Amino acid sequence: MKCVPVTGSLKVSNKAPEGLLVTLVPENGKDDPSSRPSGVVAADGTYKLSTYNAATRTPIKGAPPGKYKVILSWLPSKRPGDPVDPNPTGKPPVDKLGGRYLNPERSTYEVTVKDEATELAPINLK
Repeated sequence: MKCVPVTGSLKVSNKAPEGLLVTLVPENGKDDPSSRPSGVVAADGTYKLSTYNAATRTPIKGAPPGKYKVILSWLPSKRPGDPVDPNPTGKPPVDKLGGRYLNPERSTYEVTVKDEATELAPINLK
């Protein structure tokens, strides 16, 4: 599986959404959810994608070239110093974006990963 380095940046209301998961869903061809390119937004608002290679069971830095829809999810994350159970109700965590960006068929964010290192256009959510 050929992958090229892919980076990008994302902001929500002009702030870096640390911990937000950015996932690319192929527009054409086979879509295996376990090997979709993905990355987590850092404290500075940037992310780097990696792709899981099911054959070798290892992550590969970058993403395969192609056209993708972007989906986003932002679940509460546990950090050092947080209470033991930040969700004592036992209910599943709720996406901080309200699930608005989880369906690839409704995604308005489309990207193309070229055959070379690619920096994706910044995403700014309101």
